[in-house]
Amino acid sequence: MIPDHIASPRTRVLLVEDQRLVRDFLARWFADSPAFDLVGSVRSGEEALLLVGPAQPDVALVDFHLPGMDGLEFVRAAREVRPQLRALILTSFTDPLVLTRIRESGVDGYLEKDASPEAVGTALAAIAAGRPFFSKTFQDTLARAGAGKEAVAKILSRREQQVLGHVLDQKSNREIAELMGLGLRTVEFHRANLMSKLGATNLAELIVRVRLRGWK
Repeated sequence: MIPDHIASPRTRVLLVEDQRLVRDFLARWFADSPAFDLVGSVRSGEEALLLVGPAQPDVALVDFHLPGMDGLEFVRAAREVRPQLRALILTSFTDPLVLTRIRESGVDGYLEKDASPEAVGTALAAIAAGRPFFSKTFQDTLARAGAGKEAVAKILSRREQQVLGHVLDQKSNREIAELMGLGLRTVEFHRANLMSKLGATNLAELIVRVRLRGWK
């Protein structure tokens, strides 16, 4: 069971999962959780889209491989209805090409299906609080996809690469926002995202990681 302090107030979750066994297990787990309210549990993106407006979920927990539209297509369509919706992709796929597509889709997080319920709760809580959550497997797999600047480019979106350049130049978030013509919160989001994807916890570690990859 997830401790009360991890996600408060209760986070509204929409579950989109085509495997009934997994869906039913997660539904029972959510029912016992003090941190989350399960506002919908469906097997397809098409069904889930009908719930996005009425249910007003904060976070969607979405299987990548769904009948009909896949999980990323659902997230894109759902955000047209509810732009503030955050999304965690839950899948057994760890192929670099699949992970690259997930990374480029703009979802807020990724977790493997063999993760523990506690890990699911931690990921959902982070995403609900506005922090990206990409598993270590996600980061390591994309890191192994290559080396040098090209590998960093595979891990980060184009905008994240632009922010990274300014971060490495020791620019503050406010300075980056002014230089790029972005809002401060947008810069903070991109900075947190690139830190997460590169597995860095502070600026010094980030600099070491990207230098070792030959960036700049």
